[in-house]
Amino acid sequence: MKRNFTIFLFLVTLLLSAQAQEQPVRPSEVPEDLKQEIITEYFNDNFSLGILWEHYRTTTFILLLVALGFMVGMRNYARSVARQEQRIFDTLQSNAFILFDRGSDLRLMNRAAKQLLGLDEFVSMSEDYKYYLKNAPSPEILDVFEEVRDNRHAVEREVVFNHNKVMRTLIVKAYPYYSESKRLDGFIMIIADITEAIEKDRRVNWSGVAQHVAHKAKTPLSTITLTAQHLEMLLTERENTPAEEITRYIDRIVGESRKLNEIVHNLTRLANKEQMNLLPNDVNIILQNISDEYRTKVTRNIDIITHFYRSLPKVGIDIAHFPEAVENLLDNAIRAVGTRDGRIIIATAPGQWINRPGEYVEITIQDTGIGMDDEVKKSIFRPFSTHSKGGTGLGLVIVQKIVQEHNGEITFNSSPGLGTTFQIRLPVTKY
Repeated sequence: MKRNFTIFLFLVTLLLSAQAQEQPVRPSEVPEDLKQEIITEYFNDNFSLGILWEHYRTTTFILLLVALGFMVGMRNYARSVARQEQRIFDTLQSNAFILFDRGSDLRLMNRAAKQLLGLDEFVSMSEDYKYYLKNAPSPEILDVFEEVRDNRHAVEREVVFNHNKVMRTLIVKAYPYYSESKRLDGFIMIIADITEAIEKDRRVNWSGVAQHVAHKAKTPLSTITLTAQHLEMLLTERENTPAEEITRYIDRIVGESRKLNEIVHNLTRLANKEQMNLLPNDVNIILQNISDEYRTKVTRNIDIITHFYRSLPKVGIDIAHFPEAVENLLDNAIRAVGTRDGRIIIATAPGQWINRPGEYVEITIQDTGIGMDDEVKKSIFRPFSTHSKGGTGLGLVIVQKIVQEHNGEITFNSSPGLGTTFQIRLPVTKY
């Protein structure tokens, strides 16, 4: 403090002397060691930035504004590029695209991927990859990514799963991608829902096959059946009572021929391309007539119970074809219950579509039969896929076709030992 006071007095003396002589003090007249000491003390008592701000305030302010503007511009540019990339990805609605970096951190995904994985529109990108894939409709999707991440080779897998009681099929592809220097940059996943394509291709292919087989088999089967019946008549006329063994063989021929004729009939129905005559009808009345008829057919161990919603709106139904779909489901339910005590419930209810505008009427057919495991559920709508004794493997295919021709949809839920539930949803008519 004493030194500072001495320096201050020295400076005051110099200023007074300069004013007295009316001439400024030249730097050369100040001792060099004292000048250096004054400069050092000045910088020790003030921050460098403060000194710059004091002497170059305007210039510093301009430079700060330029730097801030540059940072904001670069930030907006980066956001614009990210939004543009996101928009490009979002336009690819048919397939889900997911991009990970080489550390398995999420970098980008389109809207289809977010919907598939059950994520919000503005999802954070800072979580572990398992966070995004854990809610995938099938755990196999996570397995595919971990396989490509660990082995670094392309992986392609067909994934079949039950979503909202509907069997869906996905093609999951995963690839590592590299830079020009052959350095691993990350991984790409592409997930395509091919359920509708498979069903459409299956319907087209089986329609042609069914039409050809039905046409070729109808005449020979009719001939076999008539010949067997005629043979039985001749034997009866000649011997009055043919041998029991001969009668049994003839009955077997006739029985098996009738089964084949049923298959031919189903194939003909499957290949049928006629336009449905959809007219407004009360579903409850149709189902009541069918349930009354089946109560006279089933054995005492099966109860048929109906729960019909009153005042249902009318739906467009082809009365010549729709009952066949309900009857096929009831036949399957009866076979599923078998000889043990059980029940079949037929119910109706109104509803609202989730994926399209308008209302629908839902028909539920529930049984307490043996149910189905996952392997059976994957193939129940495939032609000739049957797991019940006496089934042709075409009943549910025809049911699905009839429902789709009525602009509706069919779903199911089943568990081994607990039974099966089918739901048919038909759109409400607007006239």
